[in-house]
Amino acid sequence: MTTASVPVTPVAGTAEDSSRVHGILTAYLQSKAVFTALDLGVFENLEKGPLTIGELADRLGLEQRPTRALLVALTGLDLVRRDGEAYTNTAETSRYLVAGRPEYMGGFAEHQNKHFAHFDKLADAVRENASLNQRVLKQGYRDQGAAAGEGREGTARLIQAMRVSSRLQADKLAKAAPLEGVDHIIDLGCGSGDYSIALARHNPGLKVTSLDYPAVIDLVRTNVADAGIGDQVTPHPADIMNDTWPESSTVLLSHVLDGYGPERASHLIKRIYDHLPEGGRLLVHAHMPSLATGLFPYMFGLILLVNTEEGEVRDDEDIIGWVKEAGFSSVETSNISLLSGLVVATK
Repeated sequence: MTTASVPVTPVAGTAEDSSRVHGILTAYLQSKAVFTALDLGVFENLEKGPLTIGELADRLGLEQRPTRALLVALTGLDLVRRDGEAYTNTAETSRYLVAGRPEYMGGFAEHQNKHFAHFDKLADAVRENASLNQRVLKQGYRDQGAAAGEGREGTARLIQAMRVSSRLQADKLAKAAPLEGVDHIIDLGCGSGDYSIALARHNPGLKVTSLDYPAVIDLVRTNVADAGIGDQVTPHPADIMNDTWPESSTVLLSHVLDGYGPERASHLIKRIYDHLPEGGRLLVHAHMPSLATGLFPYMFGLILLVNTEEGEVRDDEDIIGWVKEAGFSSVETSNISLLSGLVVATK
């Protein structure tokens, strides 16, 4: 199956003139300005107090002209504010873009900046239908989350990026997940573990077994310990495509299927069906364009093209087809967040 064709919410501007298209064609300047500011330490310096262009330039060891250009760009993005001759961070910037803050998105920015270089060759990936960094091969992740040549640093960067995305979705998923009467759930391909943590927090009596590659689970253990929820969440290393799983009446797949081709995705869903008891449930949470409300799920397929050999954005119709083919008798769908939707299949 292919992703359903549905209307997309327009970006800023209208179709009455070229302003909307102009905004799309120049959007790269926005993210690159933020990547550069993070790399140079602009936000950390402004967090200490208002600075003029000259003062900031001296602290960063820069000339005033490029410093001014960067500050003007950040002002336009409403990430810094000007008061007279001095500039300071906005509240949003202080919360998300200053290192050391609990919700700091610098790791996510670094991960996206890595993508930026790959996207210079996106046309090659489209022409050749080939992954540029070989992060996910046809049979699964080539090196436990790391792209070619990255090693464990690449795994850590991927998991940190996942944490930022998870914060926009995990609590909403935990509130919407139908877990009444469920005492144990398996989180297959748990990534950063944030979905497991959110499910446990919203369901105090729930036990969660979080499964992923050993290198990923090493990071999940730290996240679970930091969350103070180790009595409910058990991280366990496993290859989810081949290893056995503990018994459970409920299984979660959150942002897992889109990394694989149809054959591997349907194989995993069939494994889950065979694993579940009668009445058991599969929860599939993903960037489903038809169920999400934002633009990113429509763009995510390009990231998968760069990173995977067969991955694609899986809309609800793709997933419903696989779960029905596996034998699930009842299927329900719902919106979860700006970025995601949920398919609930009952055996």
